[in-house]
Formats: sequence, C-alpha cells, structure tokens
Amino acid sequence: MRELSRVRLGVITASAMVIATFPLIAFSVLAADLIDEFAISRGQVGLLVTSTSLVGALASPLFGRITDRVGAVAATRSIFLIGLATLAALAVSPVYVVLVVAALVAGVGNGWSNPATNSLIVGTVPSGSRGLVTGIKQSGVQLGTFLAGLLLPIFSALWNWRVAVSMFAAIPLAGLISTAGVVGLPADGEILSSGHPVVPAPVKWIAVYGAVSAMASSAMFGFLPLFAEEDQLWSASSAGMLVAIIGLTGMVARLGWPSVAERYLGHGRTLRVLALLSAGAALLLALAALGVLPPWVLVPAALLLAGGTIAWMAVGMLAVMDLSVPSVVGRGTGVVLLGFYLGYSAGAPLMGLSVDVLGSYVPGWLTAMALLVVASVLAGRVSEGGNLPSPS
Repeated sequence: MRELSRVRLGVITASAMVIATFPLIAFSVLAADLIDEFAISRGQVGLLVTSTSLVGALASPLFGRITDRVGAVAATRSIFLIGLATLAALAVSPVYVVLVVAALVAGVGNGWSNPATNSLIVGTVPSGSRGLVTGIKQSGVQLGTFLAGLLLPIFSALWNWRVAVSMFAAIPLAGLISTAGVVGLPADGEILSSGHPVVPAPVKWIAVYGAVSAMASSAMFGFLPLFAEEDQLWSASSAGMLVAIIGLTGMVARLGWPSVAERYLGHGRTLRVLALLSAGAALLLALAALGVLPPWVLVPAALLLAGGTIAWMAVGMLAVMDLSVPSVVGRGTGVVLLGFYLGYSAGAPLMGLSVDVLGSYVPGWLTAMALLVVASVLAGRVSEGGNLPSPS
C-alpha cells in the first residue's frame, strides 16, 4: 500500500470516519422529523442513538480482530459498503423497526472504522510520520458532525428528510472510488509472526486512560449547555454556541496534537497534558457554579475541554499504531475503543443523576476534575518502550 499518496490516504480515512459518525448525528438532527413520520416518542429516538453506540462499543474488539485477518483495504471498503447500506435503510424505512435495524448496522461501521483506518495508516505510512494523517483521519468525526448539523436541515427544507439522508451517499461512494486499485500489501519490513502476538501493555493502559477520561468528558460535554442555561442564566442560543466552539476547536486540536506527540512530547506526556487541560476546564466550571468566577469563564472552559480530552482519541490512535506490531493494530484499536465507549456511556447519565439528587452541578464538576487528574497519572503508564506491567 506504500504507493497510496498522503492526500488520497487522508481522503479515504477521513471519509470513513465521517460516514461512521454520520448516523449518530443524523438521528439527533432529524429527531423532530422522525417523531412526526413514525409517531414515536423521544425515548425511541434516543434508543436509536443507544443502539448505534452500544453495538459500536461491543463490535470494536471483534472487528479489530477481523481487520487483522482480512487486511486494512478490505476492512476499509467494508466501512463504506456498510455506510451505503445504512443510508439506504434509513431513506426507505417504512416503519420504526427498520430504523432500529439501520441503527444496529450503523453501529458495526462505527465500531469498525478506527481499527480499519488505523491499520490502513500503519500499512501506508512509516512510524514517525503518522501524526498529521492521523489527525486528519480523526478530524473526520468533527467534520461529520459539522456536515450533518449544517446540511441535513437545509436538504430537508428543500426536499424532505429521506432525500436529505440519501444525499450523503456521496461520501461512501467517494470513499469506495478512492480505494479503487489499492492493493493490500504488507508494510516494508513487516514480519508476520507465526505465533500469537498480543496487544502490548501500554495499549491496554491507553484503554484504561480512555475509559476514565471519557467518563469525565462525557459528563462535561453532555451537560455544559444545560449548565450554562440553568445555572449561569445564558440564553439557549448562547449555550448552543459553546457546542460550536467545542466542535471547531476540537477539529483543530485533533489535527495538531498527534504531530506534537510524534515530534516533541511523546504519547504518554501528551495524553497527560490533554487530561490536565480538561481538568482545568472542570475546575473553572466548578468555580463558576460556586459563584466564585463569572459566567463568561464557560468560554475558556469550553476551549480547554475541546483542546484537551475531546481531542485525546487522535493521540490515542497514533499511540496504538506506534506501540503495536502491525498484525495486532486492529485488535489494539478495538480494546482502546471498548474502554472509551464504556466510559463515555457512563459519564453523562451519572452526571445527570448527581444533579438531580444533589441539586447542584458542583459535585459533578469536581468529580470530573478528579477523574481527569487520575487519567493524567494513568498516562504515565503509556511508555514508549512498552516495558510496563499490564493492567489485566
């Protein structure tokens, strides 16, 4: 795969991440249309998101192993085919049950996208030069969010939501065209072990780091707009701007941090910095909730969150690629994603429960800060040499 140019590789991997993320955002953006069309409840709309997320979490380790067996090119093409199948099912769905099936299928693509694209990068780009392309790949998540949020309402207003969804078939089609003629060959110098290579210990520690930091960032991102409205008395539109700030800043951070890790700080130290940046954001939110700091500190808090753990996955994926032998990159990616998804799925519900029971955001923000400090300590377990003990 060495003949694959960096530009072409960036297009393929970013497109795969866009189409893997798109259904999750589409369910949220099109919630009102789906409720009207299928006469369903808001809870049933939420079930679509949960279905995709849960399947993505459980599928990641399995499809990481499949990627290691079938190869990166075949796996990446499968992501695009799954994306096309998902969009087709959504566009023609006659009943709610079909939407659920589409959500489950989308979860497979969501869980498979990182193992497939990571393996594609490993087979194409030598270690030490993967930072930028990894950042471009991971920024596809934010790009998918941006495109869905911007274009779905416009297309729905011009035509209807089914046509709007169909228009996004251009993305997986472009991805499939981009992979035309690409042949999966072992990377230069790759030695395929006849034994059973295992996921290295530092990668397992990245999974633990991801679970802990994701629990905190899920709580912070999920409740920051509501906190701005309820507690800090911001308007709904101003609170929404915080999400936009996080989205744009997160995209820039995902592009930049992998190169910083690769050239200057290393994986572990960069992950520690990201956790501490977001710990600072949680501290600002706690002080704002206590009335010690004015409401405008939510803006720098949003910037610190986006520049920190919102962008950690780009560095984490780079670390998996650099610390694993090529034949277990898919498996290692799956392990990290499982930890991340489990942590992320727990953070927001626990934060909501804390606010409901205690009547204050302060305990939740302080707990998030404590979790991020713990994550910064765990980052020290991610050694470049891979000589640390396994957490399992």
